[in-house]
Amino acid sequence: MAVYVFDNAPLSCFARAMRLPDLDRLTAGNERVTTRAVIDEIQNGIAAFPELQDVLELTWLRVEAGDGLDELRLFAKYARRLGSDVHDIGEASVLAWAEANGAIAFTDDEAAVQAGRDEGVEVRRTLAVVARGIKHGVLSDVEADRLVDDLLRAGGRFPFSAGEFVRWARENGLV
Repeated sequence: MAVYVFDNAPLSCFARAMRLPDLDRLTAGNERVTTRAVIDEIQNGIAAFPELQDVLELTWLRVEAGDGLDELRLFAKYARRLGSDVHDIGEASVLAWAEANGAIAFTDDEAAVQAGRDEGVEVRRTLAVVARGIKHGVLSDVEADRLVDDLLRAGGRFPFSAGEFVRWARENGLV
């Protein structure tokens, strides 16, 4: 069983698309956590996007404070690299928690992905998790395309247009 630590971007995108049950299905069998900083980001977005409230009610998502000495030291390292803007703090906390606890960071932010990988943290992105769902029979091709289309409509930024996920995933060796 792996441990996924979620950043704001994937949680928000699935919530805004009303597809959090799919995120649960795609990551089931693993321990799923997020950080207090990410929850604060989610709460700050509820006024603009009320559907984010659903993230706060997930029974399968555990919230970690991330205030252990090792996590704080690692957080400072990532905050120096990523910055200390509101969203950078959540990403830095996710990477720090992942590194300190041997977890897999789940983020779509390019700078955070690169920073984590440079430090040896395993990082997964939304599209890789959806593709993995196809490979393991959790989603059909049609279901995956529909899911990703909903994520696109909810503000997901992906390198293709609606209806093109499965084709793109095959062309890029993800399925």
